[in-house]
Amino acid sequence: MKASTNRPLSPPAALILKLIGLICIVSFLVDAFTLLIPFNPTDRGWQINLTTQLVERGIIPLVGMAFLFAGTWIDSVADTGKTAPIWEILKLVALVLSGILGLVYLVIAPLHVNNVRIQSNTAIQRVAEQAKQAETQLSSDAFKNQVEQRRTLIKNQIGELIKDDQKYNQALQNQQIPKEVKDVLQQSKANPQVLDDFLNQQAKSFSNQTLTQIRERQQQLENQAKTAELKSQLQIGLSSVLLALGFFMTAGTGLRGIVSLPSAPRKSKTPPKR
Repeated sequence: MKASTNRPLSPPAALILKLIGLICIVSFLVDAFTLLIPFNPTDRGWQINLTTQLVERGIIPLVGMAFLFAGTWIDSVADTGKTAPIWEILKLVALVLSGILGLVYLVIAPLHVNNVRIQSNTAIQRVAEQAKQAETQLSSDAFKNQVEQRRTLIKNQIGELIKDDQKYNQALQNQQIPKEVKDVLQQSKANPQVLDDFLNQQAKSFSNQTLTQIRERQQQLENQAKTAELKSQLQIGLSSVLLALGFFMTAGTGLRGIVSLPSAPRKSKTPPKR
């Protein structure tokens, strides 16, 4: 008599799958509960952190449900054993939880996108205010006095250098000093007004350079804020929508199967008559 090649599936394998699935689901629920502590729903940063963490962990319960349903399915088709009522109850609870999580992640998507947008706009506004404050300081008396003090110090140093022929000649021969400065030294020895014009030009150039640096830094920070906003909206928002679809499809398919499909009759082990 030829042996059958269809070997029955092992009930221990089904139990392992169901336990792994249950652990994944419970672990997610524990994580979600701890993320709520401390509870501060009015804080936008807290909301963004919560939604981000929930989305990053969202695949765990989905995988857990897949293991749980696979284990109960193995029980239903195995030649030996039958799914215990407790597992059928847990399966139903998991399907209800799947529907609830689908709603949660469907709400998370627009909520997170809006929160990130507001946070980014706030950051950009703060950067603009700081840049405006820095630009205002450039025209303040304190900044002007600082520039004037530095201008007077440099003028005195160059004046002393011009009076000392030895230091003057050493400066002209120094390769590290720019040619523009050497020309000013030579011209200002005969005409002191050249030095004043040069220092005035440098002071104006310094102010313009500082203003350019402030605006470039402002633009850089604004671009960083917009990039971070776009990445977070795409990553968390899109992932949240996909998770919602996954949970809804799991809940809908599972509940429809429980409600509409009758239990499949077990195959008789009696060999066919010859």
